[in-house]
Amino acid sequence: MTRTLEVIFQRLLSLLMLVILLPIISVAVAYLLPRTYEVTTSLWALRRYVIIGATGPETDLTSTPAQTQATALSELLQSRTFALAVADGSSLPSTLDPAVQADTQDRNDTLYAEIAQKVKVTAEGYNLFVVTYQNKDGQAAQSVVQSVIQNYGLQSQGFTVVEGELLLESYQTQLTKAKQDSTAAANAEAQYIARHPQEKPADLANDPQYALLHSQTQQAQTTLQAIQNQIATINQEISSQGNATESLFKVLDAPIVPRKPVSRLKELLFGGGIGLGVGLLACALYVVIVLRRDRSAYSARDLQKVSPFPVVMQLPHLAKAAIPLLIDATAGHGNPPAGGKNVDLFYLES
Repeated sequence: MTRTLEVIFQRLLSLLMLVILLPIISVAVAYLLPRTYEVTTSLWALRRYVIIGATGPETDLTSTPAQTQATALSELLQSRTFALAVADGSSLPSTLDPAVQADTQDRNDTLYAEIAQKVKVTAEGYNLFVVTYQNKDGQAAQSVVQSVIQNYGLQSQGFTVVEGELLLESYQTQLTKAKQDSTAAANAEAQYIARHPQEKPADLANDPQYALLHSQTQQAQTTLQAIQNQIATINQEISSQGNATESLFKVLDAPIVPRKPVSRLKELLFGGGIGLGVGLLACALYVVIVLRRDRSAYSARDLQKVSPFPVVMQLPHLAKAAIPLLIDATAGHGNPPAGGKNVDLFYLES
């Protein structure tokens, strides 16, 4: 601890300069960064975001309508297809460097990363959710947010009913087979009756073979009716979701081109904090290096590590100016450590 404090106070000015200069440099760098413009739009969720599945409308009933739609839009923004559709529907590609625009793969990667990472969607209330995006070009930022709204409205409806439409295709196949089975069962029952004209309805009721054919006909008709009911239910659920974006959300605050850039206070504080942290880390590293390179002896224990001779006398806390006089008086038998304002003087047995 004594060595550490000695190193710190001997180089206090240098350490303070390091701690002060690095935050100043970081703040200057943050100040010189390009200004950014933020565009925000507020949307009103008219209902929960649902998926038409095998069990009907599937949604998160524990979340608010705004939370379900904010989650759905956030997930869509992480998909490459949706993010590129948003970027291509805006003026964002025109802000890229010509070298990036020339390479299709590099262009798409850059646009996807920009949309997926910087477009933020948050639920602000029960029905209210907000889309926010920042860019150094205010016009491009406004066009990106507008494109997000348009693509969400166009593509969300398809994602909502896509599973229901797949179910309809499956049920249509089952419906065709069920109709064939029902027709075949009814024909078999009718043919049996035609082959036994002498049997009356009361006699047919006691005929086991006819009873089997009749039960097969009823079962086929029941299966057909169940499939028809499923198809009707899914069609009703799909139609209840609406065919327009107005049934999913409503735009409250349309995105506009901002006139003023985003305040730099947070960026400056963040840059200053990074500089201060780096400065403190650099000071700590410098102190550790100096301590590791220091070979001075500060106590009898330190001398015992480097010399086999025992300590016969110790004069503690001598002023630095008195050390040369004592060394001359003892004909150089002293072994004082280097550095320090007040040090201990040790005499070794020779």
